[in-house]
Amino acid sequence: MTDTDPASGEDTAHDSDQRDDPLPSVETHVEGVEVAPSIEDQPGLSTYEGRIGMLLQGESIQTHFIEMPPGLYLDEHAHETESMIMTLSGEWVLSARGERRHMTEGDLFWFGPGVPTGYEVPFDEDAYILIFKGEVMSDSAEAFVDSLRATDERLAEEAAEGTPFTFDDLPDDHPAIEFAESIGAR
Repeated sequence: MTDTDPASGEDTAHDSDQRDDPLPSVETHVEGVEVAPSIEDQPGLSTYEGRIGMLLQGESIQTHFIEMPPGLYLDEHAHETESMIMTLSGEWVLSARGERRHMTEGDLFWFGPGVPTGYEVPFDEDAYILIFKGEVMSDSAEAFVDSLRATDERLAEEAAEGTPFTFDDLPDDHPAIEFAESIGAR
């Protein structure tokens, strides 16, 4: 885990999202029904991919959020499981197989297992996305948080080796910058 936000460079060491136990606030309504109230207020971890937090985990499905900061750039990468992702607020750019699409509030997309997707925020405001996984990725919310921390440590190593995680890290002729300019984002 880092003490600075990779996209903004801001100190996050004292950020409430960096506490030791950033687990979701989940209420049991009745047996078999759980509620995560006010998902925008749920805790998360600041990572190279944005602020990420678990929301709910069922028997065979789970959901989490990513709050992506302005300037974020995540190269295309694959996941083992399929996902559906809804943009709750803000706007961003989806990259898949080199093709880019401007995503806005209310947009929903699906990607299959093993399909690489990238996430880019060439705008001045955060983008907040909700991810639905058709499989449980971790045994518990605690295990999910542990996996986030491990992933962030790996991404910190990649950043140290020169992998770009912000638009500022990209060359001027990079396709992400060219697309952002074509939609008036930079």
